Amino acid sequence: MHKLLLSAAVIAMTSMPVQAGPSDNSLIWASDSIPANIEFYEGGAIREGLVLGKHIWDTLMEYDAVSGTYQPHLAESYEFIDATTIEFKLRRGVLFHNGHELNADDVVATVEYVTTKITSLPIVFLSGAEKIDDYTVRLITPRQFPTILENLANQLPIYPAAYFQEVGSEGMSRAPIGTGPYKVVEHLEGESVTMELFPDYFGGVKGEPVLDRIVFRRIAEFNTQAIELMTGGVDWIWRVPPDAVQQLANSGTVKVERGATARFGFLRMDAAGISGENPLTDILVRKAINHAIDREGIRAAFMGEGSEVIDAPCSPMQFGCVLDHVVTYEFDPKKARALLAEAGYPNGFEITLYAYRDRAVVEAILGNLAAVGITANLQYLQASALTTVRDEKQLTMLYQVWGSQSVMDVSGAIGFWFDGSANDLSLDATVTDLLQQGITIDADVRLKVYAEALGLISEQAYVVPMFTYPVTYAFNPALNFVSTADELPKFYQVSWQ
Repeated sequence: MHKLLLSAAVIAMTSMPVQAGPSDNSLIWASDSIPANIEFYEGGAIREGLVLGKHIWDTLMEYDAVSGTYQPHLAESYEFIDATTIEFKLRRGVLFHNGHELNADDVVATVEYVTTKITSLPIVFLSGAEKIDDYTVRLITPRQFPTILENLANQLPIYPAAYFQEVGSEGMSRAPIGTGPYKVVEHLEGESVTMELFPDYFGGVKGEPVLDRIVFRRIAEFNTQAIELMTGGVDWIWRVPPDAVQQLANSGTVKVERGATARFGFLRMDAAGISGENPLTDILVRKAINHAIDREGIRAAFMGEGSEVIDAPCSPMQFGCVLDHVVTYEFDPKKARALLAEAGYPNGFEITLYAYRDRAVVEAILGNLAAVGITANLQYLQASALTTVRDEKQLTMLYQVWGSQSVMDVSGAIGFWFDGSANDLSLDATVTDLLQQGITIDADVRLKVYAEALGLISEQAYVVPMFTYPVTYAFNPALNFVSTADELPKFYQVSWQ
């Protein structure tokens, strides 16, 4: 479908001149998903929410691409007081978008919020915070966290305490206030977010932003994104499907680049029966579903070069993604049907499958399931709506795409989905206990328990691991854009030629 629709557009527009940078120094980027609530701790569970968060808010630590390390950002320095206490000295003079100066009260209030309230983005690496003075604060972890600096950089943007107390999560989504390089001036829920350069931005590790205005638009269909890119309505898109790469590259109006990521896809199943009695509580059914899905065929059709089939729900790039005890489920529809019959479903069954992105991939999965007798009724929702489905205990199956919030450790993958929280659809106490044992600075212990946990997840067929996601970007050739492996486009470092 991509190829058919894009062909006409390419033929019509290859003779058009390359777009130059806009006179108002703005950037328009588009994606197929947008969090309805862009308050970070509600919207940051999807990649678009993380990207918006990096531009609106700041964190105590930030990744420095030059040194390859995590460096103080909102903080000017930090010190480990003991194994579970880190003291931060805050930068002075850092302003929020409403003119309030950052202080220790803001950090303490943010930590109190994320450790006492149920959000769609649980923060398990903190248990509290203590104000020492106006510009000194200590963060307390429940135990040793080997990835704590990485967690703080990717998962703990600091909110203005008084403003957030006044407006709450919904108010923060409607009119976000942060210290970040860009201030939100308009948020049309489910449609777009418009940001303007914050003139009082302090810089820090992120540096000095160049663009004056950034607009994020949700455009659900890729073909529409591509046509808008080629006609100048959009400057930057991503997740270009393999069959469109060459056409865009040949258009003469678009530059195409591919980047590696730690993102992967997997099919989650309600093994614990949280949604009520259902066939997925039977291990034979879960194994049948693993055998029913042609992971390599779907990967080849929709992911292309740079992707690989995975046998465990983690990225091969992550520390601890150890496959020593992992079972490989080969594509075998005949075996899938035999397992379903053994489980008491010789004619299959009907179930609901939820998804929020990559519709073509999900429809291929539906076809594979139908071939062995399973009728999966697709409920295609915005990502934010899935939180309601989860909270109402209706989540049966879900196609999940996960970038581990850019945490390059298995704790950012299975540590999120098998932790006994509301996100856990298996509630396997043994797996959860193993992951708790993995919270240590002893690398050998972590590798051992991660391997055991992944083995149990695989043996019990709690999920169907699919494949890794490369990301292909397409953008105006006049744009100075450099991709990074964390899959977080940093538009605050982008400029026009």
